[in-house]
Formats: sequence, C-alpha cells, structure tokens
Amino acid sequence: MKNISRHYVYWPGIDGDIEAICRACSACRAVRDAPPHAPLHPWEYPLNPWSRLHADFADCGGKRYLIVVDSHSKWIEAILMRNTDARTTILAFRAIFARFGFPEQLVTDNGPPFLSNEFKKFCVENCIKHVTSAPYRPQGNGAAENAVKTIKKAIKRALHEGADVPTAINTFLFQYRNCEHATTGVSPAVALMRRRLRGRLDALRPDRAAGVQAAQERQVTSAGGTPRSVNVGDVVFARDYTLRGEKWSEGRIKSQTGPVSYTVDMGQGIEWRRHVDQIIPANKDRFSLSRASVCNPDEQLNARVNMPEVGADEAFEDASDGEVMAAPEQPQTEHFPASAGVLTPPVDAPAAPPPDASARALRAWKRAQR
Repeated sequence: MKNISRHYVYWPGIDGDIEAICRACSACRAVRDAPPHAPLHPWEYPLNPWSRLHADFADCGGKRYLIVVDSHSKWIEAILMRNTDARTTILAFRAIFARFGFPEQLVTDNGPPFLSNEFKKFCVENCIKHVTSAPYRPQGNGAAENAVKTIKKAIKRALHEGADVPTAINTFLFQYRNCEHATTGVSPAVALMRRRLRGRLDALRPDRAAGVQAAQERQVTSAGGTPRSVNVGDVVFARDYTLRGEKWSEGRIKSQTGPVSYTVDMGQGIEWRRHVDQIIPANKDRFSLSRASVCNPDEQLNARVNMPEVGADEAFEDASDGEVMAAPEQPQTEHFPASAGVLTPPVDAPAAPPPDASARALRAWKRAQR
C-alpha cells in the first residue's frame, strides 16, 4: 500500500496514515504475523531442594505417565497413570509427597485435572502454591517439557529393543539420578538427598565403615581387660583425687552416663564422674583384703610369717575315715654354715651305727644323719 500510494499521491505523514488504516482493518488484523518473541525470562533457581516442582503428562507407547521434576535438583519422577482424572492425579502426587514432602510451589499447564476444584482444594489444604503456565504455550513450563522429552526417549529405546518398559524406565532413572547434571554440576541424588545412590559398581570400593569396625575390634582384642560393671544404687569406692590424702572414698552410683562411665554421689551434694576403672564395688571382705595387700604390706608379711606351715610330709588324710593323722616326729638336726667346713653329726646321734643294730635302729640312725 505504501509503494502504490507513492506513485500517485503524497502528503506529509502519508506512511503513518496508511499504517493506521491497516491497523484499523479487521481483515488485516486476522491474518497478521506474530510479533517478534520477547527476551527469554527463565524461572528463578530455588535455593532449597523440592521447593518448586514442575509437572506434566507424557503420552508414549499407548500409555500415559505423570512426569514431575524438581527445579533445584533436577530429580525426575515418572509414574504410570491408568487414568488422568483429578482423583487419580491427586493419589499419584500423594505417593510422591509421602517420600519427599510437600513443595512450596507446583507449576503445571492448564490440563483438566489441574484446573479441577478437587485439585485446587488439595493444593490449598497442603499449603502448596499452584501456578499454571499460559494456555497453549508449553514453553512456560519448560522444565516439565524437557523432563517429558527425556522420559519419552527412554521409553522409545525400550520399545525399539523389545525390553520391559517399566524396568527400562527405572533403570534409566537410577543412572540419571546418579549422574552429574549439565546445568547444576551435581547429580540429582546428591542435590536432593546429599548422597549418591549405591549401585553395583560401588561394591568395588572398600567399605570404610567395615574397615574402621575391624580396626576397633583389633584394638579391643589387643587391649585385653576384665569386663565389669556396677548398677545404679550400688555402694562403691571411687578414686579420690582431692587433697585429703585418701586414695579411695565411699559413695553410691547415681546414674550411668556412658557404656563405662558413671556418676558417683559422694554425699553433701558432691558428685564425681568416674570411669569403671576408677570404681571398686564396696564388698567389705574383698576390699579389706585388697587394702591390706596394697596399703599395708608389712602386716600381710607378718601374718604369713606367724602362720604355721604345714608340709606334705607332716600331715596326711586317711581316705577311709577322713581323719588327719600326724606324720612320725623326726629328730631335729643342727645346721651349720658352709664356711664351718665339714659338717659333724649332732651330739645326741651316734657317730656310726652299732654292728648289731636292728633294722629299726638303723632307720633311726639314717634319719638322724639326714
């Protein structure tokens, strides 16, 4: 219109007037081209995992799947749907939320299940902000669209190879969740759960926990020790580290603070925390003997010196009647130091046995010589 008008007429502002006429034409408005696309405005990246989810349905292989993706971790969930009404969709979301919790925001398209009053009520009751993209513009829910495209590729590969589709989907999701994402730089499993999913190849790596446990068991075995324990309420002697000079002080077990640690009530509001190695059960007989052997060794030595010695040659027990009979009394001999030279027999003993001595007298002489 501008080119033709310039061949015949002219007035100031002719181009603007022609444009105004075209904009006012209903036929021209009906067939005009779309305007240039606006600058890309991506969704804001959430700081916390599972705070904003994008969801959409995927149709592939004659079946429909509900695809949910976390915008922070890029974790994908794919659930086979037998029906896509509001009630079935809510049940599928409940199964996902039971594992990871309710999100703060849910982004979907304007499909019938998402626009139903039942689904809106579900989101309001669980404090979920439901946001829908612009109708007939799938780019508004781009995260869900990309997840749908990814899952469709896995399904098509399984159909092409004749493999089981559910098994192929789960196998793909396992590897996908363990692989570093191109956008975030970390795997979805690490971003969402702060750990990698354990796979078969992880069995090749050494188990650090088992190694540490084996080392601890070796330490316990080499350390030795006698197992012992006390009960709450027992009277014990606790190691005394005060300046009173006593090594042990009597108290009562108040509580157990660890596998081998106890709190000892010493009275007057004083409590000591002691290891089991610093505690002796207050068994009076055993404790008195231990104090005699540790604290007063001279008394124990005197008791051993004054105790009559009984040898195997001096007493024996008759097994028939149980009576103890004394051994025959032996004649005493005098002992001389080695420096005195040749030992001489005692005065009471004869120097030599008489020639006509009897056997009994000869045995008595031999005993005297010994």
